Amino acid sequence: MERKFKIWAVREGPFSVEQLYERNYEFDIPEEGEFLVVCRVEDEGKMRDEEFWFTESKEAYNFKHFVDSKMEAIEIIDNGILDYPQSGKMC
Repeated sequence: MERKFKIWAVREGPFSVEQLYERNYEFDIPEEGEFLVVCRVEDEGKMRDEEFWFTESKEAYNFKHFVDSKMEAIEIIDNGILDYPQSGKMC
């Protein structure tokens, strides 16, 4: 199933799993998820926060820097790229 949405900004993160435990993170953490980035996303005309999980610190920071470097929203067409079941869940 194809999903189109826009990422407007990074709201928080990246956070390691250890940092999330220290902050009493209350949601499920994916088995392979090691780093979390929370973004402001527009989906079907509505704004909300979404979680994006990464296996490596470098991936999470590259993602953050990419989003931060853009002046406009980044349009994403997800055809299974976000392969963690918990990625993109609404906060």
